[in-house]
Amino acid sequence: MANSNNRELAILSAIVDSIAYNLDLDAVLRQIIEIVYKETLADSIFLYVYDEPSGQVVLRASKNPHPSLLGKVSLNLGEGITGWVAEHKKVVEITENASDDKRFKFFHDIPEDRYEAFLSLPVTFGGKLIAVVNIQYKKPKKHPAEQIRLLSTIAKQVGGALENARLVSESQALKEALETRKLMDRAKGILIKRDGLTEPEAYSQLQKLSMKHRKPIREVAEAVIISSK
Repeated sequence: MANSNNRELAILSAIVDSIAYNLDLDAVLRQIIEIVYKETLADSIFLYVYDEPSGQVVLRASKNPHPSLLGKVSLNLGEGITGWVAEHKKVVEITENASDDKRFKFFHDIPEDRYEAFLSLPVTFGGKLIAVVNIQYKKPKKHPAEQIRLLSTIAKQVGGALENARLVSESQALKEALETRKLMDRAKGILIKRDGLTEPEAYSQLQKLSMKHRKPIREVAEAVIISSK
């Protein structure tokens, strides 16, 4: 029992050292995946982050590279096992034939659909849903109760760090959006005055330049502003 407690303290200490004060969302997501993998040696780990405005959990990180799916796969609360865990904030373990569970949702384009064992845990902070971690195995697997308890503790411990990083990310995105809007307004004003365009025409011109040069519209707006000086 002492060894188990020491191991748990070591893992929680590692979480504090590597995650607790990190405000880079992508880095926090990667570190959570790594911590869970070291504890489970699972064949697959998916991390879904809860998006409160949409009421969905969105795939944001994975152990196996799935760049085409990250940010694009989402589930409503109650949809699939992941959505069920998100809605009820309860752990689900399926030791074999996971895809036979009536809650299971197929995506058809990922090999994990056919994995045998499935463990899904809610990540919470102050009783609020933050994310869901899915741990999968190619072969049947039953986790000891002690390991599930430890993984649940890990999920709770990373919840606060993940929420802080998410809030910072959203704040930065909002700031960048506002700055982009200001630059576009300045660029539109220049085009309206210089070329005699209407506001919709000026905006359309910025969009066309963005597509033509394959650059973000913010960079196009900055170029228009610089060229007017």
